[in-house]
Amino acid sequence: MQLSIVVPVYGAQAYLRQCVESILNQPFSDFELLLVNDASPDKSLEIAHDYERRDPRVTVYDKPHSGLGLTRNFGAQRARGDYLLFVDADDWMEPDALGEVVEAAQQDGADLTVFNFIRENEAEGVHRRCELPIECPTSDPKVNEKVLEELVGPDPADSPWRHVDMLGSAWRRLYRREWFFEAGLSYPDEEKVMLEDLPVSIRAHVCANRTLFLKTALIHYRYNPNSLSTRYRAGRMEKLDGCYHLIESFLREEHIYAPLEQRHLAWYLRQAAHSSLVNVFHPGNPKDLQGKREEVRAILRSPQLGRAAASNYFKNGTRADRMIRAVLHTRSVPLVMLFYSQYAKRLQKNLDKQ
Repeated sequence: MQLSIVVPVYGAQAYLRQCVESILNQPFSDFELLLVNDASPDKSLEIAHDYERRDPRVTVYDKPHSGLGLTRNFGAQRARGDYLLFVDADDWMEPDALGEVVEAAQQDGADLTVFNFIRENEAEGVHRRCELPIECPTSDPKVNEKVLEELVGPDPADSPWRHVDMLGSAWRRLYRREWFFEAGLSYPDEEKVMLEDLPVSIRAHVCANRTLFLKTALIHYRYNPNSLSTRYRAGRMEKLDGCYHLIESFLREEHIYAPLEQRHLAWYLRQAAHSSLVNVFHPGNPKDLQGKREEVRAILRSPQLGRAAASNYFKNGTRADRMIRAVLHTRSVPLVMLFYSQYAKRLQKNLDKQ
């Protein structure tokens, strides 16, 4: 069997049929489809079993709830194909594209294959092809090095790479299954680590003997304005801290952290501290003003944030980079609260329009 496709399923009854049918209707058919139900509270399991009865390629697993990352691990451990692919249950595949990706990976001999995707905003009726700013196909190690840099942290100034969507996503990659386990790839618990696929993608790009980048767009990614990334999340900073330290620890073990440290601190400034402060002022936060003040104070106490805000990495960055760094460098609770309360209001207005 050439391929195992793992689909973690949780609360996906509105989308699961579209996802599964887009996979089963591919001309390429030498695969198994593992639907792993993560204790869905809706009729997702019933839908999954319906496909299992109708198609011998489909196997359904039902397990206690553990979150997306651990559910991916559960499926991967039961996979039998030469290659491994993860698909989210609310996304779907481009017709005829799966065989193209698998065939290219086989011919190239790549451990890791990265492909493009199509971003779907159904609320606005807009879809957009999202590509890497490189010539494809390529297995150039320098391209892999650049992608690794971007996964660890953003360029110091505006560049085409700053506008790449979902670069660290698990579903944007095809993995040679035997190598996946040899490289120690395993997703952390999302209750402890937010952006749980990012540390795994970084490890993958470091450990792969050969990485192939394709122009093919395989996945239709469904933008959801009510996803976990846009909702209020208690403990967000602690979970992003967990992501930061997982990445830092691995890169230090590989003796490659020093040249990437400033990038990683820039990631911490923008993706951890900044997004967590926006989260404090999300309308879904039930805390009163004093509770929000304590959240802000706790975030500003982070030693990593002190180092990131003191860095000159963003001296030629975008206007937003420089403004955020300047505000956070003050470590002033009243100023930070004023800035982020207004920032969050503007952001919410933009989301409401989508």
